[in-house]
Amino acid sequence: MKRKIAYIFDTFYRFSLCTYLLCSLMLISCSRDQGDWTIVQREGRYIYGVWHSSTAKRAEQTMLEVAGNIKAFSTQVGESPATESVLQTTLSPENLLPNNGELLGWVQSLAPSTYQGKTLYRDRATSPDLYYAYGFKRQAEVEYETPRFGSKPLILLEIFDMGTPENAFGIYNFHTYPRMEFEWVGSKAMLSGGYLRFSKGKYFVQIEGYEFATGIREGMITLAKAVAAQIKDPPPKPQILALLPNNKRIHGSTKLFRSNWALSQIYSTLPANVPQLTDTALGISAHYQNKSDSTDWMDAQIVFIIRFPDAATAESAFVLYRDTVDALIKGTVDSEKRTDGAVLINEPSAL
Repeated sequence: MKRKIAYIFDTFYRFSLCTYLLCSLMLISCSRDQGDWTIVQREGRYIYGVWHSSTAKRAEQTMLEVAGNIKAFSTQVGESPATESVLQTTLSPENLLPNNGELLGWVQSLAPSTYQGKTLYRDRATSPDLYYAYGFKRQAEVEYETPRFGSKPLILLEIFDMGTPENAFGIYNFHTYPRMEFEWVGSKAMLSGGYLRFSKGKYFVQIEGYEFATGIREGMITLAKAVAAQIKDPPPKPQILALLPNNKRIHGSTKLFRSNWALSQIYSTLPANVPQLTDTALGISAHYQNKSDSTDWMDAQIVFIIRFPDAATAESAFVLYRDTVDALIKGTVDSEKRTDGAVLINEPSAL
């Protein structure tokens, strides 16, 4: 009888232990899968990674695709920095402003004005910091009016020389967001909140309508087409764009940045630690669906790629990032030492 009781207790103990171990493994697996995952890696002169992935597996799969794109691209064009194509249009912005008589019914209210260098917007309550972050060179602006609407200023046209097509693309895409309205004006132009914006060549064009009316909106589009027709360069398409995955990218979410300050203006929920850009670095990012059945871009992972001038600079930036992360997260969050050298973290905000 005692042996039978002992056997029953032993069997129950073994069953309980197995159940406990199984549950523990499941919890560990769930801990690794569910959360707010960050993964960062370096390849050549690139640092790339994923922020806000819902699972570690999803982040790792995305990283494999990015790594493949970088290796294929590097094989095709080499590791030297991409050279900019020769610009076809190099006119000052004021020479691109449509004159009276070029537009049906719309004329300039006053003579155009210009800003250059560090003088941008010094006479108004508008911060120029965003433009400086994207390499601003020179701006020209003028207001337009028409007798049809009482001959008063109704449209403000601003043309910015941003120095390079990449800079123009960057400040244009700073304003884009998913599911917004677009209009083709000789370049893809976004229409939002009374503004029409587009980039072409090294120029960023911003047109503001002071009132909401069909005729004013049509005038804004007419102005945009007139300006775009004078710029002979194609709409910018930086080479680094080719490195981003296409699958499940959310339309309108692509961003370009040249500084950590600009990056912080684009995303308000970045991890506490991100790679530090140098003055010559260029970054690209986009939102991707975390779930196949989700269309909510606010609940999406962010894929980013930062291009440095050479592999040595990228390695220094990656080592600094990794060491900073190791020092701050040690013993506080889920992290893994990976044989490939990548940094994989379940961010504290998800715990």
